[in-house]
Amino acid sequence: MPTALIFTLRPTVSACVPANLGRAAHAAVLEQIAASDPALAARLHRENGSKPLTISNILGLAGQGGRAQITPAQTYGLRVTLLCDRLEALARGWTAAALGTLTLDHVAWRVEGLTADAAAHPWAGRASYEELASAVLQRSGIPPTRWAFEFAAPVTFRHGPINQPLPLPSLVFGSLLDKWNAFAPLPLPAELRESIGELVVSTFELRSCAVPTKGGALQIGAVGRCGYSAPRSDSAWLAGIDLLARFAFYSGVGAGTARGFGQTRLLTAAREQPRVTHEVAPALAVD
Repeated sequence: MPTALIFTLRPTVSACVPANLGRAAHAAVLEQIAASDPALAARLHRENGSKPLTISNILGLAGQGGRAQITPAQTYGLRVTLLCDRLEALARGWTAAALGTLTLDHVAWRVEGLTADAAAHPWAGRASYEELASAVLQRSGIPPTRWAFEFAAPVTFRHGPINQPLPLPSLVFGSLLDKWNAFAPLPLPAELRESIGELVVSTFELRSCAVPTKGGALQIGAVGRCGYSAPRSDSAWLAGIDLLARFAFYSGVGAGTARGFGQTRLLTAAREQPRVTHEVAPALAVD
């Protein structure tokens, strides 16, 4: 069952830390997984390709020059999404008391709470693959022909040794199709990829964002908002596109989603108006 968890964290000391702690958060979450299932943690660390989880940067960091000041007087967040039953079952044992503290870049952060309740946090939630599909397939009328995404953390796509930071329709929805078919019990037809190729960008408000990688090089991604539209109204394939768009909330988009990249949500009509993007892109913005 796709699940989006929000951790409430409080640093135990004041410190100056990297403004992007995505890799450190990835290591801390894998450590928690390893405590229950070492083989699964090792596989998640080792394997390339689609992974059944996403991990955000620390939410609420605000910094300049690649560094951010943190203080115990403030709480911060961490978003972890789970895409397979094994991880979801393992996470049932994750409580503030059981988790204790997470160590990120040599700083201990106390876990004060976590929730998957959408009413408690707009980036939290839980829905089975069947519920996601039925919400689309059982809807009356013609499915939507336009979708707008917020890329709240840098989105980028790998092509061999290079990365493409522009969220082109074929890359965004192709990424979503790959993840759905990797983890959902009922895969979508391969022919849907041809329909994805017909989508076009209708609106965009994007900027580039550079994130340091493990080797010190900068990885470029895009943050902001981007709208997509379908040129024809074929109900069958529109329903498939709409399902993938809703799935993005849990799956993330593009490469590096387990290390702070690609945190994405489908926008409602009320949120689709253009706005200035936040200066600290890896921190999820909430309305």
